[in-house]
Amino acid sequence: MRHGLIAVVASIAGLIFAAASSHAAPRTALTAPAATVEGGLVQKVQIFPRRYYRQYPYGAPPVVVVPQAVPVVPPVVVEEPVIVVPPPRPASCGEYRYWNGQYCVDARYNTPYLGPRS
Repeated sequence: MRHGLIAVVASIAGLIFAAASSHAAPRTALTAPAATVEGGLVQKVQIFPRRYYRQYPYGAPPVVVVPQAVPVVPPVVVEEPVIVVPPPRPASCGEYRYWNGQYCVDARYNTPYLGPRS
């Protein structure tokens, strides 16, 4: 409560002091004559960020990197021989079936080769 009272009294005192000083003689030493204002002592400056952020609302413009021409080198092709591996032989083809060298065959409908192996 005491701090609020001090703030109110200080603001009232400031208003009284400002009203008393406005009736005093004007300060000519701090004001510049009109001729020097137009002559170039005072320069009008644009506020940069206001105009800049109208054009680029999300920050600085993106930096575009142009890639340099890189010579295209064709990939080296190494031709390797293709080795065809037959499917692995199962442990058993089942009853009435046999392995003919490539797949299991039904012996009831195909006669098996019983000759010498080559």
